[in-house]
Amino acid sequence: MGRSALFVTTVPITLEAFLLPFARHFRAQGWRVDALANGATSVEALEGEFDRRFDVAWTRNPLSPSNLLGTAARIRAIVAEGAYDIVHVHTPIAAFVTRFALRNLRGTMRPVVVYTAHGFHFYHGQPALPHALYRTLERIAARWTDYLVTINAEDYKAARSLGGIDPARVRAIPGIGVDVARYGVAAVSADEVAAVRTGLAIPEDAFLLTVIAEFAPVKRHRLLLEAFSAVHAPNAVLLLVGDGPLEAQARELAAVLGIGDRVRFAGYRRDIPAVLAASDALALVSEREGLPRSVLEAMAAGRPIIGTPTRGITDAVGDDAGWIVPATAAALASAIEAAATNPAERSRRGAAARARAVREFSLDAVIADYEELYREAIASRV
Repeated sequence: MGRSALFVTTVPITLEAFLLPFARHFRAQGWRVDALANGATSVEALEGEFDRRFDVAWTRNPLSPSNLLGTAARIRAIVAEGAYDIVHVHTPIAAFVTRFALRNLRGTMRPVVVYTAHGFHFYHGQPALPHALYRTLERIAARWTDYLVTINAEDYKAARSLGGIDPARVRAIPGIGVDVARYGVAAVSADEVAAVRTGLAIPEDAFLLTVIAEFAPVKRHRLLLEAFSAVHAPNAVLLLVGDGPLEAQARELAAVLGIGDRVRFAGYRRDIPAVLAASDALALVSEREGLPRSVLEAMAAGRPIIGTPTRGITDAVGDDAGWIVPATAAALASAIEAAATNPAERSRRGAAARARAVREFSLDAVIADYEELYREAIASRV
């Protein structure tokens, strides 16, 4: 008998951006793989990628009555009709509401519920009140979870001490994997690299430091701009890729700091392999992360990382794939200068980054980890 799985996310972009390789792999192995998200049936990029797609309506508050009553009832009906072996939930709202919806299913009606936490919303150094709130919600939902997958060391330790789930059912899998061939610089032509730099008016001999992140408070663009304004490397250019609510504020700050001519705002882009191949290093200074995709992609491209000692960033970079420095403008400026003025060291750390990405974070390795987990989950259901 063929196996079946339902992938659940809050919004369909998570399915499109992160989970398609997994759906393709398991479908190729004979699985029936369905998807559930708010708006899943209306995304053209998902057409043909899943056997069936289901829409549900979430609200931003996981505890709202509409989530816990109407939406939960629809999820139970979909799961009962689908008779899934595994329901794999991602993203906080979808994960909480789905696990709540399935909590009382018993016997053959109940699938194995797998939850991948792409970075807990509670973290070390967080103010006490939100930390206690988010941890409590995760502890409650852990009781309705058969396997809890974490993607960094801090979350793995926290999950094992969370309560509500046997620590033996907590797993560490390094993110959703990166296609190391696609992001390798050999996959990008010299013309593509030149087109990126020319299109953004970046000189060929400039040191290009790239950031790929939404303009949101947690990404701390202000800190990075303040650091860049103190960098003494006249050929350095900062490229900010992404969009978001704080983009206008970041543009204004760059002008106030007097670095507007050395900062490029590129907006949202799909040619990330070419952008990374055109870059010399990548920076990320977030307050919190799970296991940042942009860092793994840059490492696969052989680019060193300049980052802060943040959960997820340190897990990716390790000891020699870049510069991990305190979250201060002075420390970051010093690291940027070191990368900009020492191409040999930059090259060495970039090579270490590529080797680490291939060894520990490849898509093939992560898919193999999930294959093993699914096998165990199926065996536990028999």
